[in-house]
Parts: sequence; structure tokens; C-alpha cells
Amino acid sequence: YEYSDEGYAKVEHNEDSIDKYEDKLGTYLIKISQNELNHEENKQISKLLHTVSDFERIADHALNIAEAAKELHEKELSFTEAASKELEVMKNAILEITDNTIDAFDASDIAAARDIEPLEECIDELQESIKLNHVKRVQTGECSLTQGFILNDILSDYERIADHCSNISLAMIELEADEFDTHQYVIDLRDKNGDEFMKSLQKYREKYKL
Repeated sequence: YEYSDEGYAKVEHNEDSIDKYEDKLGTYLIKISQNELNHEENKQISKLLHTVSDFERIADHALNIAEAAKELHEKELSFTEAASKELEVMKNAILEITDNTIDAFDASDIAAARDIEPLEECIDELQESIKLNHVKRVQTGECSLTQGFILNDILSDYERIADHCSNISLAMIELEADEFDTHQYVIDLRDKNGDEFMKSLQKYREKYKL
């Protein structure tokens, strides 16, 4: 929304640093895991090993978003007021899911982790709705194809960030059950706790209504 070369350089620098952190952490954690550890230590190492790559991928998508902002700036393009408002809604949802995931991860808060998946589902719905709305704007000539390509790239990166937040939360939850069948957990979450899931999803649908 407010592009600057300095801001872009900061994102680029941070993403490069995170790549290095992931490599060093992964190597270190594997070395530690080869030693005799107690149950709690094994859980902590498993938690880190199953989530460090998701944190790194979030950084990749952040850089992609910065690159989209740079392209808009260099080509002197902007989105329509309607598209900008829709992106603002999705951006706020992304900020919440990212903040909540990091807070849950730092505190090992399983209850908070359980609330990530409904928000991720809401973000999926937002992405589809915004895409459909944008197709209509392109068809009526309100938006250009170039704007559409950039918008779709941003939406895709937002959605993938939410996916990685979901992966982190699911890894935390399933670690408590000493298993890592995340796909089955999602099925169980929606089938066994359908009311709980839908209540939380509806809360986010209301909060992030386009």
C-alpha cells in the first residue's frame, strides 16, 4: 500500500536471513535428535522440525508480496477502490492468523492452535470470492489483465501463508497426540467437532465479510 525501496530491501534482507536460520536450525535439530532425549525434549524437537520449514515458507510468500508491490510501483499501477477494499479485508485476516499462530506456537497454546483452522478456511473462502469479483471487474473493463495477474499473485501468497499457519497449528495439536497425520486431523476436526468448527468459522465469516 505504501511502497518504498527501503521497505522492499528490509523484506528481502529478512527473507534471506530466515533462509539461513532454517538451514542452521534444521541441521542442529537433526544432530540433537540423534542423542538420548527424554519425552519432553523429543516433543520440543519434533515440534520445531515439523514447523521450521513452514515459517521459512511464510517468509518466501512475504517476499513475493513485496515483489508484487514493487511491480505495481514501477508500472504505476493501482487496484480499483473495490479491489483495494477487498484486499484490505483479506490482509487483516492474514495478519490475524499469522499473529495468532506465532502466539500459539510460542506459548504452546493448543486451545489457541485449534482456532487457526477455521480462520484458514475463512481465508480460502475470501480468496475465491475476491477472485470471482475481480473476474467480473475485468469483464466490465474496470480492471486490466495486468492488474488481474498481480492481484491473483497476491491472493495466492496470502492464501499460502494461511496454509502454512494451518500446518504449524496442526503439527502442534497432533504432537500432543504423538502422531502427525494432519490430513486425518482436519477430517476429524470437522466431523467430530463439527459444531465447534462451524461456530468458529461463522465468527470469522462475520468479522471478515467483504
